[in-house]
This record gives sequence, structure tokens and C-alpha cells, in this order.
Amino acid sequence: MKKMIESKTCEYDTAIRCAVRIFPGLASVPNAIRQTAEEIRIRSGYPIIIRTGMQNHITQITPDSEMLAECISAICQNSLHTYEKDIANGFITLYGGHRAGLCGTAVYGNGGLQTVKNFSSINIRIARQHYGAARDLLPLFESKCRSRGLLIVGRALSGKTTILRDLCRCIGGMFRVSLIDERQEIAAVYNGKPCLDVGLMTDVFSGYGKSDGIIRAVRCMSPDYIVTDELGADAESIRQAVNSGSGLIMTAHADSIEEAYRNEGIRTVIDSGAIQHIALVQSHRITAVKQLITAEANAVCTI
Repeated sequence: MKKMIESKTCEYDTAIRCAVRIFPGLASVPNAIRQTAEEIRIRSGYPIIIRTGMQNHITQITPDSEMLAECISAICQNSLHTYEKDIANGFITLYGGHRAGLCGTAVYGNGGLQTVKNFSSINIRIARQHYGAARDLLPLFESKCRSRGLLIVGRALSGKTTILRDLCRCIGGMFRVSLIDERQEIAAVYNGKPCLDVGLMTDVFSGYGKSDGIIRAVRCMSPDYIVTDELGADAESIRQAVNSGSGLIMTAHADSIEEAYRNEGIRTVIDSGAIQHIALVQSHRITAVKQLITAEANAVCTI
């Protein structure tokens, strides 16, 4: 297999734009770590840890609670109120598609989680664009009998979003694509323009809930394919997509194709006829594809 080509921009530098104001030492991290960093974990009272693959690199930077609060304020552009909904959801999407996960004390009210206070940790997940990451899936879309529905499964940090983004970029040069980017991390739209390449003919519904985005895409954009991460759309929106003739491409958490098939939520989508293929991602590459011929009979092709 050919090696994937990463984008030339150092995503690490973009990801730390806000945090580096509070923790300038993050700018002096060795280049080898910067190029492969996946997460930056910032906890009050403990050294900042930078995770690369399966390794944890412990820095000499130890933030206190005040520094952590300053960092979150910087991430929120000094307006926590503006980001109150994102804070309640547990993460804030940063410029470039990176994501800052937040942990602290929950504040409940009006029947639900309202916000978070007394922040204790931040996890900055670094989004990387790997050109060629989805090359093994392209044959599914290049024949006359092209796939009308694909589910990409894998465990957390396996590379599902990276592969989904690259697949969107590739098929977005051949078909009309509507991308439902609920968490704003696939295209990373900033002031109306995607920061990441998601395809020439891809229309981005940024910040839309999955069901709302799918229904509006079907009504307004006549897509050949609707792409979204983290399976979570309701049955009605999926039904409308299938009936409109649009293909669906989604991701979901599962350690294997067999586990995905046993998941009740995933099985409901499969039984709706929306999915024809399931692909398994491990360590940022496609390792298997399963074609769903019927509920009983199917074939497995290991790549």
C-alpha cells in the first residue's frame, strides 16, 4: 500500500493557536512530535501531555486552575456566553477543524445540562488531512454498480473522520455531495469557507443537526451522496434520503464489522436499505469491506 500524503501545513501549530498564548512552551515542542501529535491533554495541577500514536510525551508545563480558565477563555474568544451551548455539549470546534474537549463540574437546570463550571481539563484533538487515506474505498464509487450506502466503522481515534473527509474530497470531484458537518470538524468552515478540502462539488451544512441537515439537503441540493459522521440521524430523515435516491455515507463506533452488525441502532439503518457496504478502519487504514447482499447472505473482502 502506498503511503498516505499529509497536508503540508503543520496542523499542530493551528491547533495550539489559542493555548500557546497561555502556555508558550507548547511552541517549542520537537518537530517530530508536532508532526505526529494527535492530542494535547491539559489538566489542572498536572503536566501537559502530548499524545502521538500509542506514546504519551510528558512536558515540563504544569498549568494551575487559573491558567486553565484563561486557556478556555482564549478558546472561546473571551466570550464564554457565546459558546455556552458548545460548552454544555462538551467540546468547542477550533479554527482548522481541531476540537477542544472540556471537562469540569456540570450545572443542571430546566430539566437538562445547562453549562459547565470549574473546568479541570482540556483535550485538544488535532485534525489532520491525509490525502489518499480513502483510496481503498474509491472502487466502490467508480463502477456502474456503485455503492448507494457506506458505513465506516472503527474505534475512537482509529481514523474514521480522516478517511471520511478524504472520501468526501474524492467523490466530491465526481458527484454532487452534501456534507452534514454537525460538529464542524470535517470541513471546518470558517466565515463560510471550508478550511479543509472536502471536494469540488461538496456543499457543506455546517453546524446542522444530522436529521435537519439530511432533510434540507434532500429538499434543496439534490445530492448524489449525503455524508455525515457519527451515525445519529432519525429514521424519517434516513427514509427521505433513501426515497430521494441519494446515497448515504456515515461513520459509527465499533471495534469490528461483526460488532457493528450487532448494534441495534446500526442494524436499524442497515435494515432500512440505506447501507450496502460496511468498511472497517484500524490504525488509519481500511482493513476490510463487507458487502451487504441480503440480511442473511453477505461477502467479506479483506484489503
